Amino acid sequence: MDHQVFISYATADKGLADHICGALETAGVACWIAPRDIEPGADYPAAIVEAVSSARVLVLILTPQAANSPHILSEVGHAFNTKKRIIPFRLSAEAIPEDLEYFLSLTQWLDAPGGGTEQNLKRLTDAVRDAIAGKSAPRLAATGNSRGRWLLAVVPALALAVGGVVYWKPSSAPVAKPTPASVAAIAPSPAEQRAKTWINPADGLTYVWIVPGVFLMGCSSGDSECKDDEKPAHTVTIEKGFWLGQTEVTDVSYRGVRGKRTQESPGADGALPATGVAWVDAKAYCAAAGGRLPTEAEWEYAARGGSAQSYYGRPSEIAWYAANSDGNPHPVGKKKPNAFGLYDMLGNVAEWVLDRYYNKYDVDGAATGLGVEQPLAGNALAVARGGFWESEAASLRVSHRGARESDDGEAVGVRCARDQP
Repeated sequence: MDHQVFISYATADKGLADHICGALETAGVACWIAPRDIEPGADYPAAIVEAVSSARVLVLILTPQAANSPHILSEVGHAFNTKKRIIPFRLSAEAIPEDLEYFLSLTQWLDAPGGGTEQNLKRLTDAVRDAIAGKSAPRLAATGNSRGRWLLAVVPALALAVGGVVYWKPSSAPVAKPTPASVAAIAPSPAEQRAKTWINPADGLTYVWIVPGVFLMGCSSGDSECKDDEKPAHTVTIEKGFWLGQTEVTDVSYRGVRGKRTQESPGADGALPATGVAWVDAKAYCAAAGGRLPTEAEWEYAARGGSAQSYYGRPSEIAWYAANSDGNPHPVGKKKPNAFGLYDMLGNVAEWVLDRYYNKYDVDGAATGLGVEQPLAGNALAVARGGFWESEAASLRVSHRGARESDDGEAVGVRCARDQP
């Protein structure tokens, strides 16, 4: 990686982090900052580790949010253990947790109570240049926390030294408001999730049991490509488990249930996804197969497969889209599944969900059950999820929402849910 500085910051401070990154790069200092420099579909923690290891200096934007972030602790700990220069750019005089203080107690601090002012940024730029040039950093006095309690920091420090970057999971106490980083810890484990499958005799397709759980719906942490309609990110509880089609409904299954085909599929083996399906026809198919359309929340919960990232894997490995489809849909189930054992959740064809489309989430509205608002009015838009074979990678992101006329089935198919086998 061609960079000199790794910028460590809390998500809440992204605007300031981008400003600081811009100032350093204007001064000729090459920076690495997430999510800008993470390849689509890349493993997020692995990319962080590689970027810290490749940098000469770690600039920590030290705010109360950063001080209490386990991910910041991990990044700083990895820099500490690999003997990188760490420069805390401190915007608050509040005491910091002792485990973070352990890594910062003997390093150079830059107090910047005024924030990213021109003067503060010049001081930071000069300090970074000195660090890159190998000049010794002055050792400063105690930062305000009691040094007599430093042993409390040794355990996490040793864990970081032994295991590299550790992404700490929440404790076993109930979590009322999960953050994007904690979604995977709250959602069911892959082993638990994959335990049950069932073949629906009505359409001959395999369904996967999706166990209940809690997740953060909407814009993924660190995703710079989110649109306004993917916000606000909000906690959703899936209170009841449900069955979901392991693949998109195939054209042959659609014909078998509905008595009509949805596309011409010369040379196909019967496993091409049904496409060109209007919302009302998708709903009718699922009802005829003994099920229903999944709600938008159920769909995203299942698509994420316990992941908090924008994609549940590398796009080229999990999806048919513009970069690899040759302009056509492909037989279902040929790409890698997500952790829940579901195929083609992102790409191949988009998929109708039950909900009416609004350009902003109603966080107080029903996410599951009979209270979900449907696109029944004449002027209502429906929601299609997951992208399709001609989508760009940004439209495959798990939080991406497609607003469609309910009778516009172009490149849209269906995946059904069932409450009972």
